[in-house]
Amino acid sequence: MIGLDLTREMLVEGRKIAAEKNIHNVDWVIGDAEHLPFQDDTFDLYAVRAAPHHFVDVDAFLAEAFRVLKPDRDAAFVDCAPPVPARDVLHEVEVRRDPSHIRSLTVEEWVTKLERAGFEVEAAQARELDWNYEEWMGNQGIAPGLSAELAGVIEAAEGEARVQLHPERRDGKLWHAYWHALIRAHKPGQ
Repeated sequence: MIGLDLTREMLVEGRKIAAEKNIHNVDWVIGDAEHLPFQDDTFDLYAVRAAPHHFVDVDAFLAEAFRVLKPDRDAAFVDCAPPVPARDVLHEVEVRRDPSHIRSLTVEEWVTKLERAGFEVEAAQARELDWNYEEWMGNQGIAPGLSAELAGVIEAAEGEARVQLHPERRDGKLWHAYWHALIRAHKPGQ
């Protein structure tokens, strides 16, 4: 198994979690998902989680995933995937809480891009999550003032975005909808 990230900090975190879970069969590599440092047809499985919304060129990333995956093998993709009206609201929040955020794709956009890269999409669904806003902000250590301002962005959502996000306060804490795409794709045999 190989874990790859563009930053040393994430690889340190990955090593720490692997050690805590007593997982020792992992090599850790610094690398760019849009320019993978591996030969063609290297991997039996390709998996990525919670990263593609940070990639500048999603098409290049998917072309690389396809290239390094062996023929007749599967890939798994998990990333944030809100529907468009909610995405427009969440995008403002995302880029202000994490400037490395580029863009979340909808499930439909994922499918189109995966098929264009050569994959056969076997399953693609959005899973709506009940999202704890306070924990989300805590993950990035967001200052209280900015956190309150960004909560206001979500709570001020209107129209279809508000219906989709359905923000509400529970015991004084903001909760709202958030979505992850869960996708299984196949690289056809040659």
